[in-house]
Order: sequence, then structure tokens, then C-alpha cells
Amino acid sequence: MREVLTAWAVSAAVLVLAAGIIGHEIGGSPFAVLIDRRGRYSLSQLQIVLWTLVVVSLLSGLMWGRLLAGSPEPLDIRIPDELLALLGVNVVSTVSAAAIKAGKDRHHPAKVAAGSAPRFAQVFMHEEGAGADNGIDAAKFQSFWVSVLLVVGYVGLAAATIGRAGSADQLTALPALSGTLVTLLGLSHAGYLAGKLPLAAGEPDGPTVASSEAEARQARQGRAERAAGQGRSTRAKGSAQPVG
Repeated sequence: MREVLTAWAVSAAVLVLAAGIIGHEIGGSPFAVLIDRRGRYSLSQLQIVLWTLVVVSLLSGLMWGRLLAGSPEPLDIRIPDELLALLGVNVVSTVSAAAIKAGKDRHHPAKVAAGSAPRFAQVFMHEEGAGADNGIDAAKFQSFWVSVLLVVGYVGLAAATIGRAGSADQLTALPALSGTLVTLLGLSHAGYLAGKLPLAAGEPDGPTVASSEAEARQARQGRAERAAGQGRSTRAKGSAQPVG
């Protein structure tokens, strides 16, 4: 099954490289795909990116491995319902977390921390109130480690399944997780989202969404004034040209 394992590894490397290039071009950092609109590392984005890389690269690896092995139907690969449910949990969690953040950014921008210098530790930290960036959010901590456990376990399960297969034609489906583990992941994400709902008291010591928005407005105004000044200067030079 060397073909499948090699194709899986190459597919994963291509996806990671693509994410790094896109992040660098758009956000100025190869890890920008993990940074939310607040300029902070986001746990929900990390989780959905991890599962996307694992599942999409594995699906691509099986497809290319079957194709290189001469399988007549390389695309005939089934995705188990449990795995689809797991991906659905991550998608719903990411969208819900973004909606909760957007509501707080709109109604309480002075209480929400913004990341002027993103760092991975923010995945575990409080984001709001006087305790922002000064303590570990227990809901985030447990959700992170549950996700890591399941990602690592699923990668090991997939590698073992591929290794046991006698030929690429036998690999007709992605490995399935147990329903109990999917339920565990769902409960973990539910606890994470529930922990995001309350608004913490106080205001962060560092940059906030409100201060970041004010700086952005000042920057836009400065650019507009400079552009207007350059336009007036250009027109003045044009009108000063002698008429021959």
C-alpha cells in the first residue's frame, strides 16, 4: 500500500503548502488561515482546518493511490456517516463561533480583545473582559485536547487500515470513527460554544476591537487626505504650465 500512503503524504503536503501561501499573500503570515477577524489565533478555525487537511488529504491519497495501482474505479470511495457527522459538527461550531464573535464585536467592541501581535497561546486564552489574555479558558482547553486526541487517533486508524489492505481495490471507504467519539466531539464543541456566550466584565488591558477599528478609520482617513493632497498638487502643477 505504498502508493496510497505516498499519495496521502503528498496530498497533505500540497494542502499545507497551499494554506501557507494563501495565508502569506492575504494575511501576511503562513498561519493566517488560523487567525480570525480580530487578529487572534482562533480555536474553531484551527479545528476545522485540521480536520479539513486530514480528511481531504486522505480522500485524495486514496483516489490517487487507487489510480496509480490500476483500479478501474479510483473515485468509488465512500465517506462514512460518522465522519460526515464529525465534519458537520466542526462546520456548525466554526460558523456559530464566528456569529457569536461578530455579535460581541458589534455591540461591545470595547470589551473584546484584538490581536495586534497574534500568538498561538491565544487558542487557550480568554478573549474578553479584564481577564483577556491573562488566563486560560477551560472550555477552550478541553475542546483543543479532545480535537487533538481524535485527529491523531484518526490518522493512526487510517494508516493502520491502509497498511492492512492487501490491494488498493480493497480501500473503498474512508475509515469510520465510532459514534461515541463523534458524540464526545459534539459535546466538546457544545461546551466551547456555551463558554463563548457570556460577556465577561471589565475591559482588556491591551488593544480592543474598538481601538483597532478607530486606528483603521484614522489610517483610511489619512490615506484619503494624502490622495486628495496629491491630486490637488498634480492639478496645480498642470495649471502652472506656460501656454506656448
